Formats: sequence, C-alpha cells, structure tokens
Amino acid sequence: MRTFCALLVFTMVFYASCFPATAIDINSEFSSKKIESIHYSFTPNSLEDAQQSNLQQWQSLNNKPLNLGLETRPVWIKFQLNNYLNKPTEPILSLDNPLLNNVYLYHFMGEKQLKSEHLGDALPLSNRAIKSDSLLVKLTLPANSETTVYLNVNNNAGIGLRVPLTLWQQDALLAHKSMLNLHYGLLIGFIFSLAISSLVLFAFSRKHYFAYAGVITLMLSLFLAYLGGFGFRYASPSIAALQQLMLPILLMLITVLFLPLQRHVCIPIKSNLVKGQTIITTLYALVIVLIGLLPTASVALFAILSIPVILSYHVVTTLFYLRKNPTSPNKSLLMALGFFLIVVIHFSVALTGLYTVTRSSLILTFAASLSCSFCLSYTVIKLFILQRDEQVTTQQALIAKSAAQDALLNERIELQERTRHELENQVDERTFELQVTLRELEDKNRELEQLNMEDALTGVKNRRFFDKKIIMEIRRSRREQTPLSIIMLDIDKFKAINDTYGHLTGDQVIRAVCDVIKQQLKRPLDEVVRYGGEEFVVLLPNTNNQGALAIAEQIRCAIEKNTVSVAGTTIKYTISAGVYTHIADDVHNPEIFTERADKALYLAKQHGRNQVVNFPISQ
Repeated sequence: MRTFCALLVFTMVFYASCFPATAIDINSEFSSKKIESIHYSFTPNSLEDAQQSNLQQWQSLNNKPLNLGLETRPVWIKFQLNNYLNKPTEPILSLDNPLLNNVYLYHFMGEKQLKSEHLGDALPLSNRAIKSDSLLVKLTLPANSETTVYLNVNNNAGIGLRVPLTLWQQDALLAHKSMLNLHYGLLIGFIFSLAISSLVLFAFSRKHYFAYAGVITLMLSLFLAYLGGFGFRYASPSIAALQQLMLPILLMLITVLFLPLQRHVCIPIKSNLVKGQTIITTLYALVIVLIGLLPTASVALFAILSIPVILSYHVVTTLFYLRKNPTSPNKSLLMALGFFLIVVIHFSVALTGLYTVTRSSLILTFAASLSCSFCLSYTVIKLFILQRDEQVTTQQALIAKSAAQDALLNERIELQERTRHELENQVDERTFELQVTLRELEDKNRELEQLNMEDALTGVKNRRFFDKKIIMEIRRSRREQTPLSIIMLDIDKFKAINDTYGHLTGDQVIRAVCDVIKQQLKRPLDEVVRYGGEEFVVLLPNTNNQGALAIAEQIRCAIEKNTVSVAGTTIKYTISAGVYTHIADDVHNPEIFTERADKALYLAKQHGRNQVVNFPISQ
C-alpha cells in the first residue's frame, strides 16, 4: 500500500512541477479565494531550512488542493500573498481539513516575521486562538505588501494528509460559516432526530431492532459531525486524541451493529454462509475492543481495508435472506447496507488521496448517509407494522372464537361496574362528611389556639404567646442586625388597690393600663403582652434604645394622667418600667432580654416608682 501511495505521489509531483505556483492577490474585490497554487516539499527539517532552500527543490501545485493520501511524513507548504490595497488588511486563512494533527504557521514579510502560530486537532479547543470547528488563523497583511506563508503540516497519526487552503475576508467567512453550519445542522439534526425516534420507539415497544437502528443512525450522525469538525468542538473539545480515532471506530462499530439488526429483521435461516458471517463479525468486534492499542494511522488503514470486506459479507447474506423471503424490510435493509458501503468507499478513496476531495464532493457522503438513515428507519418501522398486523390478525381470530365468552364477561364487567359506582358513591359521601368534620375540627382548634394565646381579662396576648414571639424577634434581630427593644411595666402598689377597692376594681385597672399601652403603640409589629398579674411586656422590633425609652415614657405619662372611676370614686395609679435594647447575637438565650429589663424595672421600683429606668443602669 505504501509503495502504491509513493508512486501516486511521485506521479502527482512530476505532473504538478510542470506548472509554477502563482501568488495570491488581494485587491478591493477580494472576498475569498482558494489557495490552489502552492509549493510543497518534504526536504526541509526546520523553518530555517525551508527559508534557505532553493525554490527549484520544491514541488509546485496548481488549480487543486494538496492531497497526499496516507503520507505520514511532515510536509512544508509555501505560498505568497500580495496585498495591493493602500491599507492593512486582516484576512483569515482556513485549513478546511479539521483532521490535521499539528500545523505550524509562519508568516514573513521579507526577513521580518509577522506571525507564528501552532494549531491542529492535537491541541484542545481551549488552546486555539480561534475556537472553531475549522482550523483558522488570522493574518495581518501590511498595505501594499508582499508576504510569504510557510506551513509545516504533520499528520503522522492522522487520517490522510489533505491540506485544502482558503483565504477569506472576515465578513465573507462569517457568512459562509453561518450558511455551512446551517446546512450541517439541518442534515445532522435530521439524522439525529431519526436516531432519537428509533430509540424512543424502542423505549415504548421494547423491540430490539429499534435500538440497533437508533444506535447505528446515531453513530452515523456522529461520524458526519466529526468529519466536519463539529464533534471535536462540541462533544470532546478537551480530548484531542478522539478526533482521529472516532471516524474509523464509528465506521467499524456501525459495521458490526448491522449483524444483530439483520438477525432481527430477516427470518433466521440455517446456513454455513450465515454461520461464517457470525464468526467473522464476532472476531471483528473483538478486534475493535483492542484497536486502541494500535497507532492511529494503523487504525485508519485497518478500517478502510476491513470494513468493505465485512460490509460485502453483510450484503451477500442479506441477498440470501431476500431471495428466501422477499419482504419490504429485507429490501430496505439491503439498500441501507448499499448506501453505507458507498459512504465507506468514498471515505476510503478520499483518505488514500486517489482524487481531490472538496466540500462539493462530500455531498455524496452526506447524501449516502442520509439515505442510509432513512432506509434504516423505514426498515424497522415497516417491520414493526408487519409484526403488528400479524398480531392483530391473530387477535381477531381469538376474538371471533371467544365471542360468547366475551359477552358473558361483559355482563360480569357491567355488574362489577355498577357495584363499583355504588361503592364509590358511598365512599364519596363518607369522605365528604369526614372532610366537613375535619374542617369544623380545624376551626375549633384554631379558635382554641387563639384563646390559648390571648389573655382572657385584657384581650391582649398572654405569656405563652410572648415566649414564642421573643424567640422569633431575636432571630430576626440577629439575621437583619437590627436592635430589639423590650419594655417591662408593672402597676405601682397594685396590691393596695386590690385590698382597698377589691379585685374587680383591680381587674378594671389592669384593663385600663392595657388600653393605654395599646394606644401608644403605632406600628403593626409592636406587641403588648400581659406577662403575669399586673405586669406587662412591650416588644419593639427594630427600635433603638432612645426610641424605646421615649415610648416607655409616653406610656408612663399617659397612665399617670389616666384614672378609673368605680362607684363614684376616682382611682389614680402609676406604673414603673424597665427598658433594655440590644442587637441579638445568641438565639438560644432569650431570657437575657427579660432578665435585664426586669432588673431595670426592679430599680425603678426601688427608686420611688412611677419612672422609667434603662439597662444598663447609669451610675
């Protein structure tokens, strides 16, 4: 094979050397131009050698892109760019083969180096200057300049040494890539949708031939994606080695999967031909498992030599099945094998460099892949329809045979249905009654909870509510870092009022104090709580110490001016108050607020009552 490729390359070199390469001109009408006039050579070992070597030692190529087939030696490419514009321009050089391992670009104007860049699919996508599925390099051409570009292309572990070059104006490249990506997306997306449809049908029907057809079609869409560089960009941008291996491995896996699909589509027939196909394909599958141990170039060579042989065996056995049982699924499976064989042969011929590969010639690969996918989908769907029709026919025969039993069964079902409806109605009635009872119970529980949280005498919240509320406010204070103030109030000499006027009058005094406190609280979040006996607590969230002292003093003054009349007797009374304000930092110790406010209240009592004392107590 290497001898054949060497003779082919020699013939191409001899023929091309008769026509010297010409420079690429850039003028005001420049939009894009294929670079098909180049010089190339395998002789230089470095950039210095390439610059110093005589141009006569280089081979020239005209009017076609460079395609050296399975050549593994690094090649140097040289071409000239002439910018006739009166301003600098920045065209983009596109290497339209995304499967090149390593490409080193050097751009010179005379002896001055304008650019040096390393690209290729051996580099992760994140290391590329322009992150694209194609290999792109931005060049800077000074005004009215003549520059030279050197490319050192090494594809020793890759698939074919094919170096198509195109120079683009940036807007033209963007428009071209947009249209190309649209076509690629529509084609690959359609094939991918066929694969997903087959896999979805497998999930619903559990028919294995849907799974095999779906996986084959999915791999075919991945093959096209990697062929265009999109697989490397979107599926495995950080695993550069997959770019070279995926194409031959995908083709080999598809070839193997055609065997189990054929076994499900075609009616089994015992034959030495079929037995030999099974043995050979099984051995081939074992080879694929170990294929990663071989060099990448050997994998590609093994694939293009072995796949047509295995596929031809599949075609022969399918023809054998078709002769015995000429059904539509068998015919469409044969067509799918034929189209896939076209894809493999075209890929192999392009890989060996037997003809010039362009994007136009790749249309044959895409058309054959699309046709293969469509035939596979038709095969499994048609097979499913035929099997379903057979099942329907069998079921109809069984139904006709058991018509009498079905009539009796329908009567029993009807009787059971009536009984079920009656039971459902009874259950619905009992459920409704239970829901009404539960709703009434919830209302009672809510009323009871409300009563448990309110003081029966004053109608304000009680100690139980306070114990829960203080914890909530302490958590809010710590979370929002806002001050929390608490005022503890106590009616002065309340025992004397009880002893002198009786407990009923004492209750009136307590209610009067509670009313006065509520009148002084203006915010919805402020709460007054009867803490116990004649003692009250006022919770003031988000209130600083000065504000709390002011409210406490207002309450004290209002109570001092207020009186209670009982049986023509006017009773005057006062209160003492203790205030504490703090930004909470410990939610597990809420008692600290009541203890310190209570200490301040105790000092207010000691120092004469009818006053407000703040904690900490000023000395």
